[in-house]
Amino acid sequence: MAGKMATGGKSTAAYQVVKPAQLKAVVSPVRGTVYSMVAAFGPLSVREIAELIGAAPSSLYYHIERLIEVGLLVEAGARQIAKKPEQLYDVPSRRMRMTEAIKDPRNDRYLKAIVGSICKQANRDYARARSAPHCRITGASRNLRFARLIGRPDSATLAKVNEHLEAIAELLAESAEGDAGVVSFSWVLAPRGGGPKK
Repeated sequence: MAGKMATGGKSTAAYQVVKPAQLKAVVSPVRGTVYSMVAAFGPLSVREIAELIGAAPSSLYYHIERLIEVGLLVEAGARQIAKKPEQLYDVPSRRMRMTEAIKDPRNDRYLKAIVGSICKQANRDYARARSAPHCRITGASRNLRFARLIGRPDSATLAKVNEHLEAIAELLAESAEGDAGVVSFSWVLAPRGGGPKK
C-alpha cells in the first residue's frame, strides 16, 4: 500500500474499508475494539490486546482470525517470551476509513449497525470510566466528557468542524507513546430534518 510508513511499519495512508465482508466483520464491538487497539498500539500479541481491552485472551482468537480473513489484521512476526514465540498482529494502516463505503447505499445496513455498535461501545466506555482511578472530570487533562450538540452552521463553519474532527483524529493517531492513559473518542456528525435555511 502506498503511503508514508509510520512507526512499526504501518502505513499512514488511509485504508478504505469497502468490502461487505469487512464491514460486516467490524459490526462486532469486540472486533471493532480489537482493530482500534492494534491500530493505535500495534504490533500486539493476543495477550497484550486482551490486557488493553479487559478480556480473556481465549475469547479473542475467533475475532482475530475473522479480522485476518477479511484483511483488517495481518500477522506481523513474533517475539520470544519465556523461550516461546508469541505471535504479533498489526493493521494495514493506522487509519481505517469508510468514506468510500458510505457512498454506496447497498452498504447502509452494515454502516447503520457499525454506528450502533460505536454508540454502544461509547456507553460502555463511559460507564467503565466512572470507576477508573485515572478518571479526570476537570482541568486541562480532563479525560471524561460528553455532549450532544445541535447547530445550523454555514458551509465555512461546517468545513471548520470537519477540519477539527480530522485534527483530533490525527492527534490521537500520533499519541501512542503519551503518558495520560488510553482514551476513546467516539462521534457521529449527521444532518437532521429541515435542510439548509432559505
